[in-house]
Amino acid sequence: FKPGLLTGNASPKIDLRSKDIYKRDFNNPAPSIGLAWNPRFENSLLKLLFGEEGKSVFRGGYSIAYTREGISHFRSFAGSSPGLTQSISLAPGDTGFEPGGLLLRNPLPAFREFPTSFSFPASMSLFTFGASSFLAYDPNIRTPYVQSWSIGIQRELTKDLVIEARYVGNHGTKLWRSYNLNEVNIFENGFLAEFKSAQNNLAINRAAGVTSFANMGRTGQVALPIFDALFGARGAMPALAAASGFASGTFITQLDQGQAGAMANSLATSATFLCRGVGNKLAGCTDRGYNAAGPLAPNFFQVNPDGTGTGSVGMLTNGSSSTYNGLQLEVRRRLSRGLMLNAHYTWSKSLTDLYADAADSFSNFHTIRNTGLNKGPSPWDIRHAFVANWTYEMPFGPGQRYVTGNPVVNKIIEGWQLLGILRIQSGRVFRLASGRATVNQFDSGVILKGMTIKELQKKFKPRTDPASADAFFVSSDLIGADGRSNRAVLDLPTTPGERGSDIYLYGPRFVKPDLTVIKRTRITERSNIEFWAEFFNAFNHKNFLVGSPTGAGFTHSIDSTAFGRTTDFFNDLGNQDPGPRMIQFRIRINF
Repeated sequence: FKPGLLTGNASPKIDLRSKDIYKRDFNNPAPSIGLAWNPRFENSLLKLLFGEEGKSVFRGGYSIAYTREGISHFRSFAGSSPGLTQSISLAPGDTGFEPGGLLLRNPLPAFREFPTSFSFPASMSLFTFGASSFLAYDPNIRTPYVQSWSIGIQRELTKDLVIEARYVGNHGTKLWRSYNLNEVNIFENGFLAEFKSAQNNLAINRAAGVTSFANMGRTGQVALPIFDALFGARGAMPALAAASGFASGTFITQLDQGQAGAMANSLATSATFLCRGVGNKLAGCTDRGYNAAGPLAPNFFQVNPDGTGTGSVGMLTNGSSSTYNGLQLEVRRRLSRGLMLNAHYTWSKSLTDLYADAADSFSNFHTIRNTGLNKGPSPWDIRHAFVANWTYEMPFGPGQRYVTGNPVVNKIIEGWQLLGILRIQSGRVFRLASGRATVNQFDSGVILKGMTIKELQKKFKPRTDPASADAFFVSSDLIGADGRSNRAVLDLPTTPGERGSDIYLYGPRFVKPDLTVIKRTRITERSNIEFWAEFFNAFNHKNFLVGSPTGAGFTHSIDSTAFGRTTDFFNDLGNQDPGPRMIQFRIRINF
């Protein structure tokens, strides 16, 4: 963020490397330490709590495990940058290919090639204002790893039943993260102050019946030298028409909404504007016919001006971390007298600064001026989770507790088995988004008014509108007349240069009971027939998903006309959509 100070490589190039794209990492110790202790207590109170010798065991452990990232990072970072392909095309209007000027018997004119020379090193300026991204590995990147630790106690209650309580924690260290280095600058270059002056000019002109933010000499208006440079003539290039500059509908809307970051990004990524501001100081502008220098520095808006207009100038580095802390309680009963049971409850909290679900770990910081602003819940943070599974063999038929002397009746009552899996967990986390960019080109959060986040969370409960049969997950007082959020509670950021808040909430809880009934009938000593009736989501519980799982995590826009509304069923961690109740029957013959 130092416009005018160009101490980097003035002519950056894309090179072809024949060796590793990052340095080798040989320093990866992975210890795993465990401890188990069977106590013997003489004290009567301790003996009552922990039982006789051999009835309890204390366990603890610590380990380091390394994350072996998949091929997606390499495929994205080595494969998405320009230079691997050359496009060859011929389109009507190209030189020698004027519409109606080429007959079938004529030879084809020269094809257009981009880049013109398919060789390395290739100048990055060839691709300025292009659609490609410039992506690179940090050459000193390290292998990410997770430190894990746990401590717990197991207590035998009966010969078939044990309970266990344990604390489990981990810390993700040096996690891979890729992000855009070309965050637009509105502070050090004076653009923010001029944006506010443009808002003032617009208000004065509107009062006179003119929709423009140009300085027209009216009382209270001031000069806008940055906008004059971006919209004015430059060398052989004429000034822009008012409709494309000072009277542009897009720029007027951004001024009205306070979106200084969005406007800066629009200006920085377009040759139409930036090249008028910098002129032939930028090679990508010289190639477009700009033959005079402009008053603005090439890095006026972005740190890498040769990456201007591209998808992003991305760096993959060890830029993130995570933490997990959980209390786990478990009850286990081995199969005895026809009953097997395993039930466990987890109360946990997972935090990270990488709120994303992307195979290439791409997630922009809110601002690289303060990366700590991104710390919050993990997109996979599940605060409460209860899971139980059981098997019960009913005690009827030959060899069981209850049997009759009638062989027909025995065939009917034998071999019945009940199985089930019950899962209840708190809702998935999602972040409220505004879609506004008041600081840079990224979302600036939301404005919460008149209540705390805890009070807001209480208003997120599923309900159905009787009139429309639509499913909502917020109370009606949070929704405005236009279907967007009630601006008296959840508002959009409108102050240029200031962010809103990052508000993370939790959606409706997830409940999924799966039940199975099995009837096994013996045919001969070595064969039997089984009838299965399986009930998935047996009680037809509605599990709705809030937000869409994308590369940027789960988000929900307060500016959507469908705010607080959803039609998506919850997709659980195993990617198994429970959907509505489903009943399945099957018959199996075993021999």
